[in-house]
Amino acid sequence: MGTLNHRRSSFWSKTPILIALTLLLSACPKPPQEALDAAEAAVLAAEGRKDCAGEKFAAAEALLEEARAHVAAEEYEAAERKARAAERLAREAQEQADETWEDCQRRLEAARRAAEGGTQTQPTEVEQETPEEDLKLTTVLFPYNSAEISETSRQALETNLRWLRQNPDATILLEGHTDERGTSEFNVALGERRARFVRDYLVQRGIEAERLSTLSYGEEKPVAFGQSEDDFARNRRVEFLPR
Repeated sequence: MGTLNHRRSSFWSKTPILIALTLLLSACPKPPQEALDAAEAAVLAAEGRKDCAGEKFAAAEALLEEARAHVAAEEYEAAERKARAAERLAREAQEQADETWEDCQRRLEAARRAAEGGTQTQPTEVEQETPEEDLKLTTVLFPYNSAEISETSRQALETNLRWLRQNPDATILLEGHTDERGTSEFNVALGERRARFVRDYLVQRGIEAERLSTLSYGEEKPVAFGQSEDDFARNRRVEFLPR
């Protein structure tokens, strides 16, 4: 009887410790496996149509790789954010491919035949403007919480417009970005609005829409990592990336 009482006493004396250990273990950060699985599934589902998915499929793959790298570094919050963004882009890539599938297949077939020497694309007559001008593409910045631009940014956009006219064979990816303030969903939408604002501006001035594609990373690709207003301003941008 004395031994039984001793065991009961010992068990109850250890119970608080066991409960504390359980709570401690449950509170430890864990890899965002659900978000990673969802992102991998979305990327895998879109892979079969990636040739017609524009830049979004490649961006989704890159973000998924970044999410895995964050998991390896035990940076689980960043990993989950990247994985969620990768899933979103992969789904958008598949939707884009589905919407443009037939036209895309015709373009791919024409490109294949051209590569085999069956046809040659005739150069389109395009107005040449100041060919002697040494122009470079530049990033267009945006005000806080806005998809419209200042006069200074408009001048940068005009410079890029002249570059596009000088390089009529170039195609451009317009990457929209935001600072870190706001929710992830809001920033993705804002980055997309900024990229589309730039595309519409250029199309209205004669640049073929087929030469311009858009992609939003929201807050996921900052170029400045501080917390100052100057840092935030540098991250609110649309980048011009020749493809």
